[in-house]
Amino acid sequence: MKELNYIFIINPTAGQGRTNKAYDIIKDVIANKNINSDFKFTSKAGQAVEFAKQAVANGFSHIISVGGDGTSHEIVNGIIGSNIIFGIIPSGSGNDFPKAASIPLDTRLATETIFLGKERKVDVGKLGDKYFINGLGIGLDGAVSHRFKKLKLLRGQLGYLLGSVQEAITFKGFSVQVKIDDWIYEGPLLLTGASNGLYQGGKFKLAPDAKIDDGLLDFHIIKDMSIFNRLIKIPKVLEGSHSDLEEVDIKRATKMEITLENQIPAHTDGEPFYLEKGTHTIEIVPSGLKIMSA
Repeated sequence: MKELNYIFIINPTAGQGRTNKAYDIIKDVIANKNINSDFKFTSKAGQAVEFAKQAVANGFSHIISVGGDGTSHEIVNGIIGSNIIFGIIPSGSGNDFPKAASIPLDTRLATETIFLGKERKVDVGKLGDKYFINGLGIGLDGAVSHRFKKLKLLRGQLGYLLGSVQEAITFKGFSVQVKIDDWIYEGPLLLTGASNGLYQGGKFKLAPDAKIDDGLLDFHIIKDMSIFNRLIKIPKVLEGSHSDLEEVDIKRATKMEITLENQIPAHTDGEPFYLEKGTHTIEIVPSGLKIMSA
């Protein structure tokens, strides 16, 4: 039987310090378990990717993310294509992927799930040579992620909601061509992207029927609209009842091609970046990751 070796990659800054409390609970839970374990603490962006790659090279059987969706995002980009099993102890602001993957948000229960839960395969999204586990946003929600990253005092779901309202007032729509199978849209958009999990931004149900193991991505295409309409329709996105709006199309498929005329703010798993002008392919990697869930 293969020896089990667990490495915990911890982001101390996630969740406004909640991760530090999580560390003590994790140590307490594993004290009575006969396992080999190691702990790595990140101190800068991108470090979790390097720790994850080292863990794969060193033969660890399980790699555990202790932090938010951003920490998990980095780790997945370091282990994709390997046989390592991925676990999460959520302590971030939104914890969107754990909600979709039936991973408890309680630290002690999440830690126990790593050892007593079930192993399952889930899908992963891909943009170019980068991977995402929960969601990709281009446009308004990308701009919200950039704004949210700069917030110091107001974090969590309330901070994301405030950022959404601010960007709904100021964000300018952008011109695109979107192609999904034989469906094509050309014109101005407010936002678009792909959902693997149900939630983005903590509470926003951009794709209310998304599943992380169906071999498909749920692509949302939301056309530009007036500031008034943006503000009155944000609550519909929160509750997942926006799919019947005339400005909204949700397509379930394996791939989407998008052509941008300009650089546009974007995010993958809540981590902000800018998507350059030109044509980009967003696609599913079916069963691309092995995780532990309840």
